[in-house]
Amino acid sequence: MSYKNQKSKSKLPMIITLSVIGIALVGTAVFAILRLLNIWNDRGNTANIIEYPDVRAYFEERAEIISVTPVKDSKNTLSEQDAVDELRSRGFTQYPITSDYTIDGELEDDAAVSDDSSLMHPIYRTYFMSSENVLWSIALVDGKVIATPSSYNLEQTGGVPIEVSETEEIASYDLSTNSIYLTIPFDTTIDVRVVDRIDSETLDSFDLEG
Repeated sequence: MSYKNQKSKSKLPMIITLSVIGIALVGTAVFAILRLLNIWNDRGNTANIIEYPDVRAYFEERAEIISVTPVKDSKNTLSEQDAVDELRSRGFTQYPITSDYTIDGELEDDAAVSDDSSLMHPIYRTYFMSSENVLWSIALVDGKVIATPSSYNLEQTGGVPIEVSETEEIASYDLSTNSIYLTIPFDTTIDVRVVDRIDSETLDSFDLEG
């Protein structure tokens, strides 16, 4: 079965993703809100230039950086087929699995992935809605699965956002340099909750207040 014919993202997850302002860790991808600068070129026409933020400086303020690896040098990058198999085996079947970037860090025209493709991507994403109506953002980055209770985090007025991981180290994709950052976030930045395995059963019974 191919997921190419499914809508790449439902309206609700899109709202959750687009609600984040600035550079934020949303399901372990560093989504830089890029600023388009209008400038005059040498022909007197207006041109757009994309300005990327300093992602390394962002991490240095918020986490201990363990490593920075260019995507093409990583041995943990998965194909679409392997990513689909991994995420579906964990019970994440409610939403399509998507990837926004190619192995070269270019924006994809079609975000939906296929379960029989050998194409590779730096980050894969899907979502999970718990029986308590908590929307989780699930990311697969460099072989690591991380879950973010997106709707819960957005509703909180105090404290730090929660991420659920299988290790204390978090893998994040930096689109500005097409690299994987492996970091240990400071507890003043992210509340990392470590579990044995991230799957639908674990997230459905997860105590966010604990």
